[in-house]
Amino acid sequence: MTDVRRLLHDSTGKYWSDPELIDYINEARNQVVADTGCNRILQTGTLVIGQEAYALSFCGQTDTFDVLNIRIKWGTMWYQLDYKAFGQLSTLMRAWSTWQQRPVAFSVYGNSSVYIAPVPDQNYPVEMDTVVAPGMLVNTTDQDFISFPYVGLVKFYAAYLAKFKEQSYDEANAFKKEYYERLAAALRSSFTRRIPSMYS
Repeated sequence: MTDVRRLLHDSTGKYWSDPELIDYINEARNQVVADTGCNRILQTGTLVIGQEAYALSFCGQTDTFDVLNIRIKWGTMWYQLDYKAFGQLSTLMRAWSTWQQRPVAFSVYGNSSVYIAPVPDQNYPVEMDTVVAPGMLVNTTDQDFISFPYVGLVKFYAAYLAKFKEQSYDEANAFKKEYYERLAAALRSSFTRRIPSMYS
């Protein structure tokens, strides 16, 4: 809140009320998570024999943006499923309506469903690596779970929203441009450190 007010030169709250800025901050937090995938939860459950479609919010209590990876347990082994675009999954693995075996692929359909193929031939424990919406902030004392380097992006997008609403479009665009420049820097700093394999 303080950082957004500093960007807007409104430290005394003369132009924007706390509830209004909290709305912009929450919208900005959702945007940051959508752009970076930074708020991840490993959701666990069971793939059910004969069931190919599952809710995107697999555990029911989370607002899931996306499913990044899925792995299933078969005996004592964990198997990573391949991702396929829905059309490709349908063409390759959904043509035979009675085909059931250990699943090998998944696809995200729209913003509500995950499809598994082939259809499970038994129940399989499953882990889904998911991107979920950050919980809404209500009070100025609520704790944010978006961490560095992504949390610093929120103030710029919130300031953009405030200036856009005010119809100060030049200032709004300046904040939006700064947001995307810092977003690129945050993504570069986060995804370039890991070595996928010491042998490749």
